[in-house]
Parts: sequence; structure tokens; C-alpha cells
Amino acid sequence: MSDHENDPMLQRAVEELKRLPALDRAAVSRISAAAAAARLTPADDPIAMSPKSRIRIWTTLGLAAAAAIVGFIARDLIPSVPYRAVETVQLPVAPPLHQVVEPRAEAVSVPQQFVFENTTARRVSVVGDFNNWNPNATVMTRSSDGGLWSVIVSLAPGRHVYGYMVNDSLFTLDPQKPTVRDPDFGTNASVLMVGRP
Repeated sequence: MSDHENDPMLQRAVEELKRLPALDRAAVSRISAAAAAARLTPADDPIAMSPKSRIRIWTTLGLAAAAAIVGFIARDLIPSVPYRAVETVQLPVAPPLHQVVEPRAEAVSVPQQFVFENTTARRVSVVGDFNNWNPNATVMTRSSDGGLWSVIVSLAPGRHVYGYMVNDSLFTLDPQKPTVRDPDFGTNASVLMVGRP
């Protein structure tokens, strides 16, 4: 058997698609006819437009064309202001900025342990904003009993979004952490706060 035949997500999707009801061609015809009838209302139909509204459209277009012509002719009648050079002014140099916080205070990394339970996985890695979502950057180690995967990662203090990549193909959230929609990755991700109570 190939890998895609053993993939539980793929098998589940195929089973769900098999459960779809049969196509009702009469219902499709009724819906198509109703959509075609509702597509053009008398106000939208150019053929059903009244003579008064046609006259208003042509009057508006004529007035717009006349205003454009008058503006084009009038631009030569308005005198232009002569250009005059302005002296450049030397601004004073701002004093140098001084750092208030020592840069090393924010750069202290905090060791963080990630633990994931999966007995059937062949490979698990942690992916997140701290390793550019690279599944090869932080590969987890399987415990001796084969059920737990873990790794320790040094992270900068702050908020991080992450998840687990199982068998290099299945992105899984951490069931122990809250989730948030990640704008970079375009999906939900687990949230971890590092270095804060």
C-alpha cells in the first residue's frame, strides 16, 4: 500500500465525500431558472429603461464633456505664478539617542520544553515563528515507551505561535495551549507566552 492509502485524514475525507446525497437534477433546474429570472430587474434592464432616464444620462454626459472643454481652454487664460528659488535652511543636528535598557536584558533566552503525545507518529517536530516554520529545525525525540515526543528550545521572552508537524505532513495544534489565528501562516496556531507570569 502507498502512503496516501494509509493516510487517515485522506481516508476520512474520501468517506465523507461518499456520504454526499445524490444530485437532484430537477432541483438544480429550478434553482437555475429562478436565478436567471431574478438576474435582471426592470431597473437593471437597459431595454426597459425609460426615455426620461436615457435623456438624463445623455444630459449628464454632455455636461461633463462641456466642462472638460471649458477647463482645457481656460487653463491658458489663467496666469501662471513665476518660480522663485528658495534658500535652503540648515537644521540643527539632533543629540544622539541613549539606550535606557541594556540590550542583553531583553535577549536572555528562556529554555522551554515542548511535549507531544502520539504513539503512531514516525517523526514529530516543533514549527513556529521562532524557527521560521521549518519542520527540519526542531525535530523532537521519542521517549523510550514510544508515546511521548519532546524537545527543549531556548526562546526569547514574549509571545510565540507554534504547532507540531507530524510525519512531515500533518500540522497539529498543542491541546494544552490556547490557539489563535496566525496571520503569517494563515491558519490556527498554538500560543505560548515565554518569560512572563
